[in-house]
Amino acid sequence: MVPDIEHIGTELRDAREALGLSHKDVSDMTRIKPQFLEAIESLSSVDLPSIGYVLGYVRSYAKAVGLDGASAVARYKVDSQVPENLGMRDRPHFVPKRKIRLPRGFFSAITVLAIAGMLTVWYGTQTETQAAMLDGPDLTPSTAEAQATIIDPDMLTVKALAPSWVQIKDSSGRVIISRIFVTGEVWQTQRGSGASISARDGGAIQLFVGESDAGRLGEQGVAIADVPLAG
Repeated sequence: MVPDIEHIGTELRDAREALGLSHKDVSDMTRIKPQFLEAIESLSSVDLPSIGYVLGYVRSYAKAVGLDGASAVARYKVDSQVPENLGMRDRPHFVPKRKIRLPRGFFSAITVLAIAGMLTVWYGTQTETQAAMLDGPDLTPSTAEAQATIIDPDMLTVKALAPSWVQIKDSSGRVIISRIFVTGEVWQTQRGSGASISARDGGAIQLFVGESDAGRLGEQGVAIADVPLAG
């Protein structure tokens, strides 16, 4: 276990706790096992699968708690290499030491490393693509687009007044969105679509029917579950 020194794992943990999310909550949002989330937070590589999978997990975890996925992946690559030196970063002239161990035989080592590198790139690409699919498309329009679409009388508009986890289902009960909405983010559907919404903070979600403000979907800090979007 790495000491509680500031690194990407502790930043992910702090962001998760600030949103009031448990490991199970994030697991439900990202399909990443809770024990893997804990291992990422503690930089415990022995409890994680291959690096290709882990980088995809880090990207999905970061997005789920409102952090930048690409930046988190870059931080994880650095922080996970020499976790025993994290507490020495601020010391003058500190250069982390990396231990390189090669199998016997120079050409055998080169071959092994080349194959491992190709597999890592391939698995990383596949995993990050799958993670992006789970996160779903970015449905956040520009401010101008949001203002223009809210006045459509045939549309229902959901707007986040503060960061909150939101899940939206279609009329058949299929989950179409399950992630953190940032402040000002909007999502729309046609009136009568049969969609429903759940949120960790009902008071952070506002509903518009056409251009009319239908009010917040719940009390501040109180979760809502499967509320029909109707108007």
